[in-house]
Amino acid sequence: MAENLKNLDKAEGSVKTRARKGRGIASGAGKTSGRGMRGQKCRSGYSREPWREGGQTPLYRRLPKRQVNTRVNRKEYSIINLSDIQSLAEAGHKEISLLVLEEAGFIKKALPYGLKVLGAGELSSAVTVKANKFSESAKEAIEKAGGKAIEV
Repeated sequence: MAENLKNLDKAEGSVKTRARKGRGIASGAGKTSGRGMRGQKCRSGYSREPWREGGQTPLYRRLPKRQVNTRVNRKEYSIINLSDIQSLAEAGHKEISLLVLEEAGFIKKALPYGLKVLGAGELSSAVTVKANKFSESAKEAIEKAGGKAIEV
């Protein structure tokens, strides 16, 4: 195979001779050299910025202005529901905190602002829950079951 590689020719039609512009009318690219007749585009030294659109309103003015990004100021909490707290209470836990939830595998990684308890699910066991934030329904359900909701 190595012997044949040095004997290979280029495929027919794969290489075209470059167009020699401005070499007389007969060449097909003489006189105006493919630039047309008059106007800005036919002049030497012409180059147009890609964002120019003639008389049309440019794209950067047609698009709406970008609004304030509130994601920067967002507070992220690790979230737990009452149904998960109930399953931990059934397993024998009387006091539930972020550490207990991490060890039990309900939370993979503690987020910067700590733990927030949400009110999804039922709670029938009296447990002490220590968290950074509680939804109103969660706090109400914990106290109704005879437990304590302590904000850390």
